[in-house]
Amino acid sequence: MLELLALSGNGGLNGTLPSSLYELSNLRMLYLDGNDFSGSISQEVGQLILLQQFTISDNPITGVIPSTLGLCKELELLLIDNTDIQGTIPEEFCQLKNSSR
Repeated sequence: MLELLALSGNGGLNGTLPSSLYELSNLRMLYLDGNDFSGSISQEVGQLILLQQFTISDNPITGVIPSTLGLCKELELLLIDNTDIQGTIPEEFCQLKNSSR
């Protein structure tokens, strides 16, 4: 059972994030920063309920922060800097137990 997927800094990884990524139900750490992923983060990311750390900085990702990330109750770290993500922080993030307010 895969708990850590680290694909940071490859630069050559591109395209949209595959939907099969969101089926890795035991994933706790997902590091995708420093690549060339495009498209948006799917609402399916909420299926990763054990996710603690998610980094996708330095990618041309667009869209908004999915509200379903609020279902990832163990989420401690979310890095989305240097992307084209826009909008507001979802209200659901206020419910995260590990968030600092």
